[in-house]
Amino acid sequence: MAAPARTRLRQRRRDGSRAEILDATRAVLARGGVAGLTLDAVAGELGVTKQALYHYFGSKDALLFEVVFAESAAAAAAVEAGCVAAPDGVAALEAVIRGYVGYYAPRLDSYRLVTMHVQQADVDAADPALLARIRPLNEQLFGLAATRLHAGRPRGRRADPLAARRLAFAAHIAAHGLLAMKALVERFHDPLRYRDDELVDELCRTFRARATQEGYA
Repeated sequence: MAAPARTRLRQRRRDGSRAEILDATRAVLARGGVAGLTLDAVAGELGVTKQALYHYFGSKDALLFEVVFAESAAAAAAVEAGCVAAPDGVAALEAVIRGYVGYYAPRLDSYRLVTMHVQQADVDAADPALLARIRPLNEQLFGLAATRLHAGRPRGRRADPLAARRLAFAAHIAAHGLLAMKALVERFHDPLRYRDDELVDELCRTFRARATQEGYA
């Protein structure tokens, strides 16, 4: 077997092993939450030794980061798909809200994990390698909508591209706020009196009105 072929095979095997470890980690999290997540528990789920995990992940926090990153990337991809399919910039702005809430509303445990526990992990958030992976998610979550919004302004109208980005980022924050409230009240078994679709529609109407006021529609 040629050297490049052997290298590709080893990489596929490594990627497959990492995926199995992440799946086992999700199973452990589903049973006991972050408090119950240990390398011993993940190793037991896989039927391997804890030392075997160190070949792929140096610590529990590194493993937790990968699970959180995978979940964040899936949410970002859902938002990006909505923005790409949107007929115009204002619809893409709405897709920021609809896509993010639509992804996480049925996955509130994942949302809690991403937003409430990742900041507690002992991972260097300033690590350039980590930032290089995280920053592209922002472009999927709200950057694409901002680009489409700015591109769709009336011909001849001068506009600050950062204004469109601020508006798209604010829509992303609004989606976060809705999910945070939903995650909070449902933890106490006291759900909101409004349906998710009603709240999403209300947010979208608000941002559509703002976009119209700013001349994007």
